[in-house]
Amino acid sequence: MPDSATVSTFRDLLQHFVPCFTAPSVQSFLVLMGGWVLNLRRHTVTETVRAAVAVGHKHVSSFHRFFSRGRWLPDEVGVVLLHLIERWLVPGDGPIIAPLDDTLGRHTGKCIAAAGMHRDPLLSTSARPLFHWGHVWVVLSVRVEAFGKSWALPVLVRLYRTKKLCEAEKRAHRKLTDLAADLVHLFASALPHRQVYVVVDAAFMNSALVRGRPANVHLIGRSRLDAALYAPPPPTPKGQMGRPRVRGSKLLSPEKQAVRAKARWRRVTVTVYGKTVTLRVLLIDALWYRVARSELVRLVVVRGFPGHREDDVFASTDPTLDVNIIIERFALRWSLEVTFHETKGKLGLEDPQNRTEHAVERTAPMALWAYSLTVLWFLRVGQHTRAAKVTALPWYEKSAPAFSDMLATLRRASWLDRLSVPCANVSTLRKRIRPILEYVAA
Repeated sequence: MPDSATVSTFRDLLQHFVPCFTAPSVQSFLVLMGGWVLNLRRHTVTETVRAAVAVGHKHVSSFHRFFSRGRWLPDEVGVVLLHLIERWLVPGDGPIIAPLDDTLGRHTGKCIAAAGMHRDPLLSTSARPLFHWGHVWVVLSVRVEAFGKSWALPVLVRLYRTKKLCEAEKRAHRKLTDLAADLVHLFASALPHRQVYVVVDAAFMNSALVRGRPANVHLIGRSRLDAALYAPPPPTPKGQMGRPRVRGSKLLSPEKQAVRAKARWRRVTVTVYGKTVTLRVLLIDALWYRVARSELVRLVVVRGFPGHREDDVFASTDPTLDVNIIIERFALRWSLEVTFHETKGKLGLEDPQNRTEHAVERTAPMALWAYSLTVLWFLRVGQHTRAAKVTALPWYEKSAPAFSDMLATLRRASWLDRLSVPCANVSTLRKRIRPILEYVAA
């Protein structure tokens, strides 16, 4: 195999994943992941091999077989990545914030395995839903803090299949929430010593994730203004026969409690989406029985939340959390949306054209892992190298690096590393430069 096209410090980072692969697959993984971050065009397998300067070193079909037939599991790669992030970027014994959401990867071609028609959240409105052909991925990430911003680093991924597709393939249909629950259990079992707060939107704040979750996991997410709430069950009278009560009397919904004249609203100052704002909040501790059964849940009705004209309500399965913490942690979920945007725009999440089932399940996660590895490398090593630069133009200047700057630093460091190696003569130097020039110019 050729020398890796990436800088040596990034290759050292990839060595942590060696136990996940067989010996032949390790070499393919190193080439493909290196090519993935260096690729300037569509992130197909062949273009990724070209970016890694690996054309001709072995048949390109072996790289396709790495995805379609390789004996490796995406979950094992995700767990290794999770441990690296936890060890280096989230040290200590504090809680881990884990944003979870799904995203649509648009595709064309009806022969692509596991593809289906899905609602497009970017084009749809509440009055007019629009649909697109492609894949839906459920992604669980780790939130880290760097340069005054929140970063959601994807680690675990699941591919969702529509009910119609499952019926055609004669397989059991699993909802998005069922796949998300699998990821939460895997995440929690990998870090049994850490307290985990999974941050979700309304679609995932339901019984599938709340009930039966691991002991070290709490959920924070959007609730419903019309949620059916109950008081905790009263103490069982001494000598009473029969099953004890599991819930108390029914309470008003959050929406109705908010409009009461005697509602106990109070003002709080929180930092959300990079801004410090003052909100009005109404605290409700109750049983959200349909979702959490007899577990006490803390709900917070919020008025004046940025970007929301109407009241909103957030819920936490940890009733000891302060109102400010619940609101601020929920706002961290947006960092995963930013990750999806960057991964699609700069790392080609929607680009792979694999058609077989195993290849589809393994190729798109490479883009998500490449995002996490790029940020991890930059925070550990890249920001201290001479290749680190923040975009500065006469009409535009950044105060902190964005993901595009981190990716540019990795590419710059890799090309400098390749071209700064001492050469015996000019012809050797030209040999090292030629593949890069041909790739950039093509």
